[in-house]
Amino acid sequence: MKLKERLKQNKHLLLVLLLPAYLVWFFLLEKAIGPDCDYWVSYIPLDDYIPFCEWFVIPYVLWYPFMAVVGMVALFKDVPAFKRYMWYWFSTFAISLIICMVFPNGQDLRPTEFARDNVLVDIVKILYASDTNTNVLPSMHVVGSIAAAVCVFDCKALKSVFYKIGAVVLAALISISTVFIKQHSALDIFASIVVCIPTYLFIYKGGYDKLSAWIKRRHNKNKKA
Repeated sequence: MKLKERLKQNKHLLLVLLLPAYLVWFFLLEKAIGPDCDYWVSYIPLDDYIPFCEWFVIPYVLWYPFMAVVGMVALFKDVPAFKRYMWYWFSTFAISLIICMVFPNGQDLRPTEFARDNVLVDIVKILYASDTNTNVLPSMHVVGSIAAAVCVFDCKALKSVFYKIGAVVLAALISISTVFIKQHSALDIFASIVVCIPTYLFIYKGGYDKLSAWIKRRHNKNKKA
């Protein structure tokens, strides 16, 4: 079977291209709005009561395999769930990036000195060096974790209660890890939830299906014309 025919039968695979599109967008934004820019500081008093704890870097880095594994399972086991997942995470990421473009923001919570010296602190230092303290509200780590957890509940291959409980616990740990390693303000978590709720209602509660059906009808009408 020719590649063109394969793609025609598996159009959902093209959704994978949303990942490099997001990465390019994100890195360009990081270049445009960096630590030297004049940004609004994301902060609420609650941040002062949250101590730095390097142990939370473990769930923080688990964000990457969490999103990837959930996406791969949905891709091979439940294509409709995969399509909803891809559109959900990309939509929430895109909204977050647009907010950062229109409303440049950052946080000034990172410690300059550490009370301990261990491998976890070293990992935190690497994260600080590779990711700026800008473009933090909403938190992509939080919206991505919520997207992955929602997909677990949506995917037929992951219907086990064990998977669902694990996804919720992991998403919660990843979300709070952002404030314990001082990558984000608690305000960023709340902003992420505000972004995720309406997007969830659109993607998973009928809006996405109605839009897809309308696009399909328009496409068929144009073909007949």
